[in-house]
Amino acid sequence: MITALLLLLQAGLPTVGDTIWIERTVTLPAGADVRPADWTPEGDVSLLGRPVLRRVGGEVIVAYPAVAWRPGSHTVVIPGPVIVRADGRIDSLPPESRTLQVLSVLPVGTAPERLAVQPEAGIVSQRITEPWPLVVFLLIATLIFLPVRWRWLRRGPPMPAWVPAAGSTALPLAEWSEAGENRAVAAIAHRELRRALLGQLPGVPAGVVDSRLVRIVEEQRPRWPADEVATVLRALELAQFSDGGQGELLVLAARAAELQVRIAATSESAK
Repeated sequence: MITALLLLLQAGLPTVGDTIWIERTVTLPAGADVRPADWTPEGDVSLLGRPVLRRVGGEVIVAYPAVAWRPGSHTVVIPGPVIVRADGRIDSLPPESRTLQVLSVLPVGTAPERLAVQPEAGIVSQRITEPWPLVVFLLIATLIFLPVRWRWLRRGPPMPAWVPAAGSTALPLAEWSEAGENRAVAAIAHRELRRALLGQLPGVPAGVVDSRLVRIVEEQRPRWPADEVATVLRALELAQFSDGGQGELLVLAARAAELQVRIAATSESAK
């Protein structure tokens, strides 16, 4: 009976590792406020966080969350809070001591070294059966995909590449050169000469470099002026990255146009 009574009295006591709220009640004057003081307990008692204030009528309860790491009796000193009155005056209350009774989590009457080691806890498997995560994911993906899809459809079909019509008006290269656009003139003449060559060489990719294009001309079109083609292509390529004279550039452009005519005539005669 006595043992049962002792166990009943100890049922409400904290054990090692439990959160213990150490409280202090302060009676406040009218219009005053309270500020808890910083506290760093020593020994086997540690603070777990910032104090919590609770107002009950004209009183304020200052509660510190703490934990004890050893069983037995522990005496701690709680610092006095600061009272800030309505007129600005500040009062500091004296500290108070508290005695904590902490029980052990081990069985009573058995030495710790004689206790059996507890088996290792297994992995707790948890299966997610709720469909809401997948539903939310699909909903978000749909909300993102629909505007993108709508914007993509509004673009319409791509515009066809521009191809100059047969017999179209020649570009005013002389006027461009007079305006100082020499590099643009060289780029246009270079491009048109390459286009004329590639138009007569089926199967050759459009991005072939000039040196490879000249070798193909020498191998597949022996009647073409391959040396002159190589010279003009090289000169036009250099003119795109230099500040050459206007007269020399117009002569190069004219030679490129003449080569296009000669290549077309040679191709027609070979058919």
